[in-house]
Amino acid sequence: MATPVRGMSSRALQAEQTRQQILQTAQHLFAEHGYDATSLQMIADEMGLTKAAVYYHFRAKTDILHEALQPGIERLQDLLDEAAAIRGRRARTEHIVNGFTDFLIQNRRYAAALASSDPAGKRNKLDDESTTMQATMLRRALSLLFGDNPTGAERLAFNTVFFIPECLPNLADLTDDELHQALRTTMLRVLRI
Repeated sequence: MATPVRGMSSRALQAEQTRQQILQTAQHLFAEHGYDATSLQMIADEMGLTKAAVYYHFRAKTDILHEALQPGIERLQDLLDEAAAIRGRRARTEHIVNGFTDFLIQNRRYAAALASSDPAGKRNKLDDESTTMQATMLRRALSLLFGDNPTGAERLAFNTVFFIPECLPNLADLTDDELHQALRTTMLRVLRI
């Protein structure tokens, strides 16, 4: 939840709290039903609000998704910053794999719900700025793992690893520890570490 700003009016504070509650409710519903199956009306009904009240805080469902993904994007950017400071390909790769594995475990329900969404809908979920940021992060991760001129096999291995979240719905029966081990082992094998 956002930290209230000193001097923030009670009305502004109430609006921020409502916004955060809408965001939390939407994340819960996205995880439970999937992004595509969750409507703004469902979010409003779950909270006992009108759909107009949800629209007051978020112009569209994609805005909710964008804000919900922001902490994860920031965490992954931090992970890449940390990796950039590590010397040695093996240590850098292990750091990225461990961080990505931890991220997927912490967000497994939400990631699985997004991964199982309608593929046609995925293309429209994020705005151009988010898509550009995602592409930039992926290029940076590829460069950190394999340098500036990765081979075709290295690019294929990289893309395979970063499509693993698509498999999470098929691994729902695994405990967090089992999933952690499976993810880490598979990613390191694919990346040949």
